[in-house]
Amino acid sequence: MTPLQEAAANLHRAAIGAQKRRQIDALARRHQRRISAFFRKQKAMVLNELSQRQYLFTESYRQLSEETTQLTLQNWDRIWENISNDSLKDLQKVIFDAEAEGVIRGSEQLKKITPFFDKKSSFNLANPRSVRWFQQKGGSIDYIKGIQKTTGDSLKRVIATALDEGWSYTSTAREIQKLYDEPISRDRAQRIAVYETGSAYEQGNKLFAESLVDDGVEMEEMWMSSHDSKVRPEHDEISGNESEGWVPMGHVFSSGHTAPPTDPGCRCYMIYRQKPAK
Repeated sequence: MTPLQEAAANLHRAAIGAQKRRQIDALARRHQRRISAFFRKQKAMVLNELSQRQYLFTESYRQLSEETTQLTLQNWDRIWENISNDSLKDLQKVIFDAEAEGVIRGSEQLKKITPFFDKKSSFNLANPRSVRWFQQKGGSIDYIKGIQKTTGDSLKRVIATALDEGWSYTSTAREIQKLYDEPISRDRAQRIAVYETGSAYEQGNKLFAESLVDDGVEMEEMWMSSHDSKVRPEHDEISGNESEGWVPMGHVFSSGHTAPPTDPGCRCYMIYRQKPAK
């Protein structure tokens, strides 16, 4: 490949990355609002349960034994377990919807830039590969429970501190409001939305590329980083995943991953092409 051809190829790859980023950002903003709304609803459930137990924060209660305080924390565990179970399906639906739209948008993006694909054909969530992926990972109950556990752990730290330091009910409720309104409903909701839509979008790309393989097209993939100072060495074009160039579909990269993003902070993406004839 001549230097001019290489420059053109690099520009094309960057354009694909910019297009993906714009679409994923738009998806993330839309679904962040729904995830934030879920956390606000959950916050109301928590505060409602606490308001029914204001006696736990009275002066007479604070004079009880440490053993009784421990029992109260155990009671809180049961209260949170009920809230978590009651809100589980709502959270699962919010996450599933984000994943579903991400998969569809990702598959549409690759379909539009694939020159040899019959544009009249369709790829949707009824595709067997999509069905299998959603059966295995879509709205994963383990992932959902992980989100709930993280929230529960944060809440329990507030409750434990409130009991230990003798906070009033009003002060405790205020701290829970602050926990949900900033770290959870805003920052954490954004991280979840960006990661879920980005992962699903890349999965949509991959599922569409794999459907082409099913049709007999030999496809290749290439890991792309964002080419800035924030890129991790294990992902970059010098010695990381991107340095491996074009590889067969399903390749396990040197980082041990098969596709980006690897976590909520990863901004890498994958590009695909039909394997050139020898």
